[in-house]
Amino acid sequence: MKKIVLCITGCALLAANPAMVSAREGMYISAHGGTALASDSDLTDSTVPGLVIDMEYDAGFAVDGAVGYDFGGLRLEGEVALQKHDLDKAKYRGVSVDLSGEASSLSFLVNGYVDFKNNTPLTPYLTAGMGVASIDVDNLNVVGSGVANTSDDDLVFAYQLGVGVGYGVSESVDLDLRYRYFATTDPEFGSTTSEFGSHNFLLGLKVSF
Repeated sequence: MKKIVLCITGCALLAANPAMVSAREGMYISAHGGTALASDSDLTDSTVPGLVIDMEYDAGFAVDGAVGYDFGGLRLEGEVALQKHDLDKAKYRGVSVDLSGEASSLSFLVNGYVDFKNNTPLTPYLTAGMGVASIDVDNLNVVGSGVANTSDDDLVFAYQLGVGVGYGVSESVDLDLRYRYFATTDPEFGSTTSEFGSHNFLLGLKVSF
């Protein structure tokens, strides 16, 4: 009789506490989407010493998908992510011109997580990752200039740092809200060197198996 009572009590506690149910080890997949706010980029040209142009971007979007393994408090995953931004303006010594075109990043990263598991449905975490990213600039032009569009790309080292919180909604599904700072080493497009970095705010799901 005591064993039956203990079993019933344990099941009731698990049902009442999604965090205890969802805190399981093993394989998982995840996907996220949200807003990407690109930092302004300084552009320099090796053929024009001292020239520094400030490039601004419109708010863009970011999406990612990952496959990982939860070791119980520590996670490791492989991630593919894409983000895009429309080009906005270029500034030099107080003079501003409107730009057309877009900049994008396709990245392949290995991420690690530290989960702070507790007795609530919420699981805060810290994350960091590194890998490579293809930075593409497509159809760059100064609006109204009449000059032909310019496109180029470069493969560079990429990294990211972030924080987030998961909410266990069932035994195997977590709702996930996260912030990430994503950046790369400076991509080079011919004689021009740029910068690429963004603040990403993402919402998604993690499904465990």
